[in-house]
Amino acid sequence: MVRMVLLVGKNLFGCVFIVAGIIMIVLPGQGILTIVIGIMLLDFPGKYRLVRWIVARRQVLRTINWLRRRAGRTPLYLEG
Repeated sequence: MVRMVLLVGKNLFGCVFIVAGIIMIVLPGQGILTIVIGIMLLDFPGKYRLVRWIVARRQVLRTINWLRRRAGRTPLYLEG
C-alpha cells in the first residue's frame, strides 16, 4: 500500500513539473529542463526510449556533459 502511494505521489509530482515547464516556456524560466525533469519522474511504458531520444539531442548532451565537468565527473557517452 505504501509503495502504491509513493508511486502515485511521484507521478503527480512529475505532472506538476511538466505543467510548470509548459508555463515556463511562455514565462521566464527553464521550461524545457523542467519538462525533462517531470518526464524523468513519471512512470510509463516507453519512458527509457523517450529519455534516450531526448538525451541524444546534441544540445542536451552538451549541456549534460558541461554539468558533469563542473561536478568533476566523466563525460556521458551514448552508444549506438
